[in-house]
Amino acid sequence: MIPQLLLCLGFARAAAPQPTCLSAQFRRAGDYIIGGLFPFGMDTTNLTARSEPTLVTCERLFADGLIWALGMKFAIEEINNSTSLLPGVKLGYDIRDTCLEPVVALQSSLPFLTQNGTTSIGALCDYTDYQPRVTAVIGPHSSDLCLVTAKLFSFFLVPQVSYGASSEKLSDKELFPSFYRTVPSDKNLVEAVVLLLIKFGWNWIATVGSNDEYGRGAQRLFSSTARNHSICIAYEGIIPTDLADPKAKSQLEETIQLINKTGVNIIVLFAFSQPAQALLEHSIRVRLGKKVWIGTEAWVLSDIATSIPNIQSIGTVLGFIMKAGPVRGFQKYVSELLSSIPQRCAPLHGVSARLRSAQVEPAYVAAYSVAHALHRALGCARGGCPGAAVRPWQLLHFMNTTPFEANGQRFRFEQARSTNTGYKLILWHWKNTTLTYLPVGDYEESLNISESKIQFHTADKKEPASECLRECEPGQVRRIKGFHLCCYDCTDCPENTFWSINESSTCTPCPEQQWAPARSTRCSDRSERYLFWDEALAVALLALMATILLLASLAAWLFTKHLETPVVQAAGGRRSLFALFALVLLALSSCLYIGKPSSELCVMQQMVCALCINACFSTLLVKSLEIALETEFPRWAPTFLPWVTQGRAWLLVALCFLTEGLFCCCYLRLGPDSLLRDYKALPAEVLLLCSTESWAAFALLHGYNICVAFVCFLCTFMVATPDDKYNAARGITFAMAIYFTIWIFFVVYFATLNTVLRPVTQICTILMLSLGILGTYYIPKCCIILFKPDLNTVDYFLSSTKERPEDDSR
Repeated sequence: MIPQLLLCLGFARAAAPQPTCLSAQFRRAGDYIIGGLFPFGMDTTNLTARSEPTLVTCERLFADGLIWALGMKFAIEEINNSTSLLPGVKLGYDIRDTCLEPVVALQSSLPFLTQNGTTSIGALCDYTDYQPRVTAVIGPHSSDLCLVTAKLFSFFLVPQVSYGASSEKLSDKELFPSFYRTVPSDKNLVEAVVLLLIKFGWNWIATVGSNDEYGRGAQRLFSSTARNHSICIAYEGIIPTDLADPKAKSQLEETIQLINKTGVNIIVLFAFSQPAQALLEHSIRVRLGKKVWIGTEAWVLSDIATSIPNIQSIGTVLGFIMKAGPVRGFQKYVSELLSSIPQRCAPLHGVSARLRSAQVEPAYVAAYSVAHALHRALGCARGGCPGAAVRPWQLLHFMNTTPFEANGQRFRFEQARSTNTGYKLILWHWKNTTLTYLPVGDYEESLNISESKIQFHTADKKEPASECLRECEPGQVRRIKGFHLCCYDCTDCPENTFWSINESSTCTPCPEQQWAPARSTRCSDRSERYLFWDEALAVALLALMATILLLASLAAWLFTKHLETPVVQAAGGRRSLFALFALVLLALSSCLYIGKPSSELCVMQQMVCALCINACFSTLLVKSLEIALETEFPRWAPTFLPWVTQGRAWLLVALCFLTEGLFCCCYLRLGPDSLLRDYKALPAEVLLLCSTESWAAFALLHGYNICVAFVCFLCTFMVATPDDKYNAARGITFAMAIYFTIWIFFVVYFATLNTVLRPVTQICTILMLSLGILGTYYIPKCCIILFKPDLNTVDYFLSSTKERPEDDSR
């Protein structure tokens, strides 16, 4: 039937006996051809049974699509009759059917891209000089189809102007560089719906979208925007678009049941007419009750939805439709066209009923946008237009930058390549069984509503309440309990966040340098945290340090007093005093870790510790080498013993110490410790601590001392001494074993701790090491001096370990 009806509109003399291409009679030659993609029909044959790429036909006429196509046709004929827009240039058109199907839309789009004058599409590397058959394309109407065709046309940079696709995805200039639309995007629509909900205080609602790009995309945008404005979505549902699917009925029934369970009074519906009709029919069948339905132009103006039996029982319907004025002369144009068709085309007389509500202006304006861009690309003047050829891609610059006029209004493509003309808010107003669309508000940058005009279909004619929020106390915010049953709980703002704005749905994080307790309404400055001198732990460590200093000082006094005795000479003589002095400095270095740290202190800490340890270990290294030469290498002893005894031994000590100093310079170069202000370790304070900037520098600094200690351990570990003699090696072995044990525990804790206990770990390591060396090497010798003076003899201390003058070796 559809081919015959279209042939009638094309002024055919007789109806075609067989179906032909649906848009065969919607073509006209011209200097520049404008392609058109319009849904003349709907309800295609079963595409799943299609085994060959044959022509897909539609089964029913879609009156709105036919009217939109006539709007484009009317605009082009009007442009061709103009003496100012494109003088001397005739626009042609090639309008083809999409059947509301992506397969058909793609099939209809391919002829537009054939090389001008041929039926083939050239496969080229560079399409700059390629001249397709059409200069621009108007349509298609739906977002689903545009997402398919826009990628095709964008590859060739052919301007495509849709008169109905509102998906926000199409605003992506990178994916669709040549796509435009003469309707606002879904982002504008969603903002209008949210403002309407806020206006009436409806903050507990359900939202349903059809399972297509328009429904899913608009619902996704709406959900995120609504939640940002403290609107609670009790239920989000998707309804099928393929109503022939056996599962469609059960999905619709489940959607209605879940909406009913929530008890909401407001339902926002983003769907086209057929899915919307199915949902409304099911809501009537199961007696959902009177609700407020907020719809869009996609279904609120559709005869399919308004003709549902007992549709008045669904409640109040508010809908946002695009601001589009009537196109002057169009109704007369269509009326004359309809009156001239033969009697056998009587089914077309149903088109006149849709002329009152069908939005023709977007398709009309789309044609004018291309004409104005072509006018500027050609450089037209009142006298005419130059005859130079214009490629499609050359129109894009003028479409992006230049405003144009159509239907007595001024339009411009915005940043999102759309014309944001705003919306009208209409109410389904019933008088008996007669429906009128009553304007009750409008939206451009703000929403204006005439509340007195709105009569809600409730028992008391008052607006229904739809709230599930309660007032929260200061320091609390609203949190959604769940997804399907969506009331808000009042929850306390957690630590380090605060409640800043009345009715805010989120807690505001405090600035990094501030903090706040739970359920706070403001932030406070953080106090500084480090190891204070007067806290109990620091006092205990200082007491331990004082004990170690006392022991080291007593040992040094005893060694000085008995310097020439065998026990002191066996321990290293004057070098022992140097080692004890280094241990005193090492213990005192603990004070560097107490109190407020600074950048300078952080640099000093590791170096002072490493140098003091090295000063002590260098004396023990000399003694270890002496023991190893006498016990393990007696043949080499006469040659090398002078270098580890008496005056020459100080050269080895100095060399060892200077080497550590060199590593300190490397440490400073590679990355010394620096002051770190840690705002995350403690809830209410800022932790000041020295942070290791370079673990390589740290390992280099302390690794040398580890190597010295390891040499000492190897030189003394296996040394055997008769039972009646003093074992000089045992003290060094035990001292090095304690050093390794303490170092292992230190590295494990030091690398993982990042709290105020980190300096405590370093202090404990230093003090334990100092105490360990004192207890294993020096204190036993002090005990011999004090309590066993009878053992302080040359015979008890092996003659080989006794300090001797340099000339004894001769």
